[in-house]
Amino acid sequence: MEVSAAGARLEFDCAGGTIDQPIVLDARGQFDLKGSYTTERGGPRRDGGRTGAPARYVGRVGGDTMRLTVRLEAEKEPVGVFTLKRDYDTLLTKCR
Repeated sequence: MEVSAAGARLEFDCAGGTIDQPIVLDARGQFDLKGSYTTERGGPRRDGGRTGAPARYVGRVGGDTMRLTVRLEAEKEPVGVFTLKRDYDTLLTKCR
């Protein structure tokens, strides 16, 4: 997850996502923001190809750790629940 003043870009093993607004935490360190989630598949990608599905990114930050739940707006079950740690690089296995 790379955060900027405008939101964030996320990279998953076989997907990518965006948070399309600034991440502002409430008094308890929580957020609930809109964005998009795009699944990927193996092989080459076209520029401007697939567009993401509307998604919600719900999380809580405590110290250097974030717990993040990603849910497609059209689905009941979350895509996943992730634990992120500041300045920690993880090994992604991209779809091939």
